[in-house]
Amino acid sequence: MAVIAEGPLENSADRAKRYLQCIAALTGATRVDDAYVLDVGKTRFHVRHRYVKRLRDTTDPECAYEETCFYPVHKGMPNAEEIATALLQLMNNPALFERWAAQNGAFKADGQAFSATK
Repeated sequence: MAVIAEGPLENSADRAKRYLQCIAALTGATRVDDAYVLDVGKTRFHVRHRYVKRLRDTTDPECAYEETCFYPVHKGMPNAEEIATALLQLMNNPALFERWAAQNGAFKADGQAFSATK
């Protein structure tokens, strides 16, 4: 038996925001202004729409931030979903930051470069 929700249907931006909230809770990330802070070991990531900052050692007050960007494979993806994708990727493989920073041109959140299409 199908259940039909009352009220207006949820739009994709609202779904993406709820998804981001779930992923933030799952990964332990906290929201700070327009970014999410994710700690993986001694490394701290500040993830926001298409940009990631990394602090290699949270115990060292002299440690400088490094910054890079990432682009999802789906161009129409809501910003909240892009952030959630990066949080999941970095939580599972923090070394992706190195691959993102080393790329020339556009690359996907999983570290793979976009291939040229004709």
